[in-house]
Amino acid sequence: MSDPDLICEVRTTDGTYRNWLSVAMTQSFDDRNGFRNFRLICAEPSAVANLRLKPGDRVDIALAGQVVVKEGYIVNRQAAYDANRHVVQIDGYSKGGQTTRASINEGTGQFRGYKLEAIANSVLKPHGIKFKVVNPPDGADEPFTNVQVRFGETPFQLISRLCNQRGLWISSEADGTMVAGADTKGGGVTFEEGVNILSANCSIAMPSVQEVIVNAQKPGSDSLFGRKAAEIQAKATMQGPKGQVRKVLAEMPLNEKELKLRTNMEVQAIEASLVRVSITYQGWLRPGIGGLWELAHDYATIKSPMLFPTESGQMKMKLWSYVYSQSEAGTTTTCEFVSEKAFEQKAADATKNDGFISNGASLAVPEAVT
Repeated sequence: MSDPDLICEVRTTDGTYRNWLSVAMTQSFDDRNGFRNFRLICAEPSAVANLRLKPGDRVDIALAGQVVVKEGYIVNRQAAYDANRHVVQIDGYSKGGQTTRASINEGTGQFRGYKLEAIANSVLKPHGIKFKVVNPPDGADEPFTNVQVRFGETPFQLISRLCNQRGLWISSEADGTMVAGADTKGGGVTFEEGVNILSANCSIAMPSVQEVIVNAQKPGSDSLFGRKAAEIQAKATMQGPKGQVRKVLAEMPLNEKELKLRTNMEVQAIEASLVRVSITYQGWLRPGIGGLWELAHDYATIKSPMLFPTESGQMKMKLWSYVYSQSEAGTTTTCEFVSEKAFEQKAADATKNDGFISNGASLAVPEAVT
């Protein structure tokens, strides 16, 4: 009898499919949209004959009995055969994937004085998807003075642009709900060299700059104009090569408080690239605690002197991506982790921190434009 923890089910209104030669399910902050993508390959001739999934079909996908995609879409189907093989490949994404394809409806072109959550839920409503903010940094709930929807902009492009100004990474839940931000607590998984790691890889890089400077404009008015409105700037420092600077132009008009959040987000993106650890283990469920991985929540303690050039030989790291795989070689999960600094929430007033201040990067502070 098959192990239920190793079964991938694709559930449709016409039945449930289980006979897969290959399974791949991915989700990553590197994709920026944080949506769940899947690829399934069936090669058993009898199963191929009964496989009727096609683009546009809605599906629920469960791994080890737990739903990882609810009301997702099949977007591509490829079928091929010769005298020896019959193969059908199915590709798709979770419910939120459509928000990256279609532009925002006409008539939704401007939002004055609305908060991020209200704007996001407004443009997502036609897709039947909700938006929520988790553990936002101080100041992230400030209303935007004026948000203009750009011509052709998709719901995801708009939401991503706004989250960038508020220091928030985007992920999604199984039902397509978009989540901005990340919890500071999550699953207590422990990976240990020689115990539950099939393979591992660690990449450590030096910060390429010492300073990050972001420029923006403030919304002008009758009483605010000239350089005071057109040129505002914030700076954060890192432990990179002395004198090296990264300069960024904000994607939209911001005030001083908003500009600090945007600058801190730029630093977080750099921090996410500096330490990357990839761990592959057997099975799909999280070792020791069960359940499937969640980008916005899960941490892991990685104990591996081979990976880390430190006395302790271990690090607590934040989940950045996962790939669930199944093939003739077995059932595995590969998780990529990054430094917790990539998710540190910094106070918008730059006078204090909320307990997650990085040792390697300062809070953003206002600075005169030169």
